[in-house]
Amino acid sequence: MREEIVLRQHLEQLKTVLQRVGDDHWGLIDRALGGSEENLRAFLISNELWGGAGSIADQVGYEQGREVKRLVEAAMINFGEWQIEAGIVNARTGMWVDVFHEWQRNGI
Repeated sequence: MREEIVLRQHLEQLKTVLQRVGDDHWGLIDRALGGSEENLRAFLISNELWGGAGSIADQVGYEQGREVKRLVEAAMINFGEWQIEAGIVNARTGMWVDVFHEWQRNGI
């Protein structure tokens, strides 16, 4: 039960960042949060969240400039690290978290 509460808190934080930067992908998160536990878990490991082109990890904030993208990346790092620790991952979750960390370190 505690894991589900923490999961929802992290996802709410990510949704809030997306809303703050004006990205419509927050609706995907909102639907996942409002759905069944099974649907929520499916979203966490989905390509919509952690996939390649068009995914939240890939697209959000891209057109709004680097400062906005950094906010989103920080939220994705926080959420992705929790997912990795919890063992609820997409094949690309770790790769994205590593890339976002590298971009932060290098000021990209």
